[in-house]
Amino acid sequence: MSNEDEEFQDIELTLGDEKFDQMLMVLNHGITKDNASEYNFNGNDMQEVGENVWAVPAYMADDFSIFFLYTQIDSKDWVVAFTEGKMGKEQFELGVPMTTGKGLNVLAEKDMERAQMVTGFVNDISKAGEGEWRMINDPDAEEEPKKD
Repeated sequence: MSNEDEEFQDIELTLGDEKFDQMLMVLNHGITKDNASEYNFNGNDMQEVGENVWAVPAYMADDFSIFFLYTQIDSKDWVVAFTEGKMGKEQFELGVPMTTGKGLNVLAEKDMERAQMVTGFVNDISKAGEGEWRMINDPDAEEEPKKD
């Protein structure tokens, strides 16, 4: 994955790198009932879990589950994000969305082989011309102090 920027030309970020957390797969189109099945993963079908929110499991185990989350964000772009899932009191619940890179890094901490497989699936979206990797600003980065 590379990010072309005036300051940084062709920086290679890989699974497990801290900066990879800032990578986001932005789709060139939305997800609909007509195309959702194109994003099924590993024998699991994509499910609509809310308005403009689709999910499919990326990894499920007794102690940890993570889902692809295809959703439209405030900029109106559609993105591939991830979210952890867990069993709530009465039903399965999805957690707070993460950038594509952060979700892949979280999965890599649990199961590197599966994380590489899931990363390959996301890269295939880019190779097919259906989306592109973008680096987003780090929300945790300290801002410059404002001068009066």
